[in-house]
Amino acid sequence: MDAATAELKTAQAIYDQAVDLKKAGVVPGVDVLRAQVELQAQRQRLLYVQNEFQKQKLNLARAIGLPAGQEFSLADQIPYAPAPALTLEEALDRAHRSRADYRSAVALVRAAESNKKAAQSERLPALRFNADFGDIGLAPGNSHETFTVAANMRVTIFQGGLVRGKVLEADALLRKRQAELEDLRSRIDYEVRTGFMDVKSSGEQVQVATSAVALAQEQVKESQDRFAAGVANSLEVVQTQEALATADENYISSLFTFNFAKASLARAMGVAEEVAKQFLGGRQ
Repeated sequence: MDAATAELKTAQAIYDQAVDLKKAGVVPGVDVLRAQVELQAQRQRLLYVQNEFQKQKLNLARAIGLPAGQEFSLADQIPYAPAPALTLEEALDRAHRSRADYRSAVALVRAAESNKKAAQSERLPALRFNADFGDIGLAPGNSHETFTVAANMRVTIFQGGLVRGKVLEADALLRKRQAELEDLRSRIDYEVRTGFMDVKSSGEQVQVATSAVALAQEQVKESQDRFAAGVANSLEVVQTQEALATADENYISSLFTFNFAKASLARAMGVAEEVAKQFLGGRQ
């Protein structure tokens, strides 16, 4: 919306310049007409982005739980911030330590391993030892000590099939948990790697778009000076204005993609709430 407002101001200045030059007899009326058409196009673009901005505010209000129709203003903006100084190996290690779903999958594998060991141990002999000591009688002075000592060994002879079935069941559960863990590990690796690629690519796009905006602004200024000097007509000025509008849109789109990629990487690492401001460059 700020970019559209600036483009409208430029179009208004060029239109006023064309009107003055026509009054002076320097340019024909078609140059004024071209400038007026471009001015109306910029006004239409500004109205469109203003409406989109208001709709996005409604979506934001709904997401954070504000009452319907609640008026609010955005105090902060998300500026451009460089990509985090983080290697792929560090990001993967952080994801394995921070993601709750991965830690849960690891815990399930360990529980399945313990369950299998417990099932296998049922075929082993079991030795039990029990003892007790007490005092019996009608009165404390007329009593005597009593004790019992017992030991027994339990050997499984006719339960081999039952134990084998439990072991097979526990082994199947362990394999399932291991497969789930491996699938989750592969998915985390994919998410982190693609997040790194997206951050790198979109960051380069922001750099190119920034340079393109600066060049387009300089081009508009030069074409406006040429038009004022009578060297060029308004067609050249209008074309440079459209080029500037395209460059602004490309920059805004690439910056959004860059910030979205950084947020996606933080989410893939399981640290979105901790480092969102750091990654996006917001107020700490």
